Amino acid sequence: MSNLFIAGQIRAQEAKLLNLNRLDRMIGADSPEAAFRVMSELQYAEYLDDKTTSENFETVIQQGLLETKELLMAGTENNQVLRFIWLRFDINNIKRALKLKLLKGLSAIDDFTQANGFSNLGKWGQEKLESIVFQNKFTDIETPLQRAIQEASTLYEKKGKQFQFVEYALDQAYFSILKQIVDTVGTPFASRLFTLLVDQTNFKNIARSVLIRREKVEKEVWIPFGNLYYGEVADIERVSDFIKWAEKTPFSSIVENFTEGENTENLVMLEKYLDKQYQSFLENSVLGEIDTIQIPFVYMEKRLQNSRLLKFIMFAKFHGLTPDEIYKTVEKF
Repeated sequence: MSNLFIAGQIRAQEAKLLNLNRLDRMIGADSPEAAFRVMSELQYAEYLDDKTTSENFETVIQQGLLETKELLMAGTENNQVLRFIWLRFDINNIKRALKLKLLKGLSAIDDFTQANGFSNLGKWGQEKLESIVFQNKFTDIETPLQRAIQEASTLYEKKGKQFQFVEYALDQAYFSILKQIVDTVGTPFASRLFTLLVDQTNFKNIARSVLIRREKVEKEVWIPFGNLYYGEVADIERVSDFIKWAEKTPFSSIVENFTEGENTENLVMLEKYLDKQYQSFLENSVLGEIDTIQIPFVYMEKRLQNSRLLKFIMFAKFHGLTPDEIYKTVEKF
């Protein structure tokens, strides 16, 4: 299947994405059932029948995402740039499994479900994940990820059973694998995407350290790629120093709007800005493109964002939130 063919299929499906009109109708619906009916206008119509009820919304949404993933993988001949997305879910699943192993002492995954923090959008299902994490069987596992998993128990004990250091190591593995992909595929889009993700992650991590924990950013957190350098931030622990440094970076416009003393609110604003920056990058990357990998990549990211919105709205409806309360939260998506 050619990239041009899959791009044509995607263009036809984009009209079924969640738009402002459908969003308003779902939020303003007088019941979960009425909100659920709007989903019949989206990509989920084929999964709805007389036996499907509003309580099945999570299953319906997940089924749609899985089939979209399969379509994109087949249509792009499993283009490695899409691994930027799939690997995200594998890293999350490994973190969840390692928590069960290290914090709870389990020898298997007791509940491989979304409710328990797992996702079936990664490369590995429950059986493969258990063999990796609990049995140390590393067939078809990239070296950086294998090393992080092998060293997880030792690192956990060494760092006083602070699990976040295991998570840092897995994040490092994630970006090391992405760097290998970028070096292999050699496309401008993959290179720019990688640099943006690294810089955003580093900026977010130092902001969290300084604004919330009031401490220097851990060296283990810092991703050694991108355009920001650890040596420039290693000693920053005061908000004023963080702002001075940030003003010299591409993220200077964020700190211009900081409110003194409102660090939690400032962090929320910062993360919202970074998400908008990412979405803007994706939108710009497909302008004028006809058959490049950007088209399926951006479409999948839109489907994921739509799914988060849909799930939140349906949960909100079932819990009796008012439209005004829903809108206030939706603004943060």
